[in-house]
Amino acid sequence: MNKKLIKQALLFQEGNPTHSKIKELYTLALEYQSDNGVYFLEAKRGTKSFIKDEEEFFRFLSQMLATKVYTFEELEKTLHAESRSENIQNSGNSKSSFIKVFDQVVIVKKKGEVSKLYKEDELYELSDVNSFVAVENGETFLNIDRYAKYFQAEYFVYLSGYASSLTREFLRSKEVEFYLDYDIEGMNIYESFECRSKTLHIPKTLECYFQGDKYHNIELYKKQRKRLRKSYSQEASVIIKLIKKYATVVEQEIIYEAY
Repeated sequence: MNKKLIKQALLFQEGNPTHSKIKELYTLALEYQSDNGVYFLEAKRGTKSFIKDEEEFFRFLSQMLATKVYTFEELEKTLHAESRSENIQNSGNSKSSFIKVFDQVVIVKKKGEVSKLYKEDELYELSDVNSFVAVENGETFLNIDRYAKYFQAEYFVYLSGYASSLTREFLRSKEVEFYLDYDIEGMNIYESFECRSKTLHIPKTLECYFQGDKYHNIELYKKQRKRLRKSYSQEASVIIKLIKKYATVVEQEIIYEAY
């Protein structure tokens, strides 16, 4: 794994780095762009660099890193996973090893049954299941039977934030209803997924949770503001408008607690 390449790519997460800071990345990008007839990265000596096509940028990184990444958050996870792997080898850290195991499975729960971990070669068992609810947070996922009546699908999959590459690939061919935090990161997660079809679970009374002082989280909103994208899909825009209107966010657990 090329850590230097990842670190240079992550510089775009906070802005537009100069050519000198992404020299190795840009050299590889130039060759890739020429070989594939695409244009996604502009960098000139002495000036700032710009990503012209983010989707193509991550397609390039996926090929260079030999692992699929679709967002900067996934890129960070890839970097941290590599660091964890080294830590395990050097220190024998069993907790880190345990975390890596969950990176290699899809965690699914059918209504009324216990959760099950599926390895890649076991996912064929779910080939006949087309509809899933994707749940962002662990606490909500573990208690999903209490709230299953609010969803049509009987199968729930745990995302743990942006989800592992295996989970993301599995959901690509499915009909997915996303139940996420109603915050900027939650909407960025929604936008980052490609599925056969996808919808965003939006309770009818959602705006009530943005109002008043009981349910929302202003401090979290302040931390996430810099992660706002320039544009969002129609569904995600509904939530983004509420976030901007009330200058706050609402976490998933609060909605379940109030049901």
